Amino acid sequence: MSSSEYTTPSSPTRYFVASAIWAAVIIPLAWLSGTFLSIPGAFGAGYFWLPNMAMPIGAYFLGPWGWLAAAVGTFLGGVISGSPLLINIAQNPIPAFLANALLFSVLMKVFKVKVGEGLLETKKRSLQSVIIVVVATIVVAVVAGFFIGKATALLGISSRWGYLVVLLLTIPTWFLLGVPFNRHIIGALVAIVVTSVVSAAMGAFAWATIGEMGPSAWTIVFPGWTFGDIVAGSLAVPLMWTIFREMNRRGLNWNTKSN
Repeated sequence: MSSSEYTTPSSPTRYFVASAIWAAVIIPLAWLSGTFLSIPGAFGAGYFWLPNMAMPIGAYFLGPWGWLAAAVGTFLGGVISGSPLLINIAQNPIPAFLANALLFSVLMKVFKVKVGEGLLETKKRSLQSVIIVVVATIVVAVVAGFFIGKATALLGISSRWGYLVVLLLTIPTWFLLGVPFNRHIIGALVAIVVTSVVSAAMGAFAWATIGEMGPSAWTIVFPGWTFGDIVAGSLAVPLMWTIFREMNRRGLNWNTKSN
């Protein structure tokens, strides 16, 4: 990526301010997930765990500042939603920092993912249009998840089918944003899956020990957490491609900065 694409120079202050804004975005997402969208026994483990839509994006573009934003945002969101302090620390900032942010950044480098690669010039969109598309997708996914949960209970089938349905509902967003499908996209999606599993394992361990759920945490918390992270995190991938040029223009791409 040529430095000529930058119109605003990078600076520590710029990254600090951006990370503070990103943490402020994550806080209400964590609160909403922890308060209204949880499965029994696990704050935040729902069909569409909203914070994981934001954390990978911050981790990639803001580097360590994004990792910190993930930890601070999820912790404060957990506090506001009423999560007990010890379980909040164990299930929110620790997995968010180590798995959803730090590990994600590492895997993106290991897989040599080039965010923005293959994005069609004809599909450039304004920030306002991107926000509208994303908000609409979130509303559809969350509302659908709410009713799917009730429907599966009435039908007597596993509620885990809801994850697939909600995931499919987010697919049109990829086309609306004009995101390509290539090896870089695949690498980013694999990173989302791996980090979701690791994050869920950390969360399940927290509930099995601190939360005193015992072995049941691995059958209740772990699956829901894993799939909820994957469904939301998969939407982070097209968003990373969509805002790539804008983040570069603002001098907010830690990967280019560190090269």
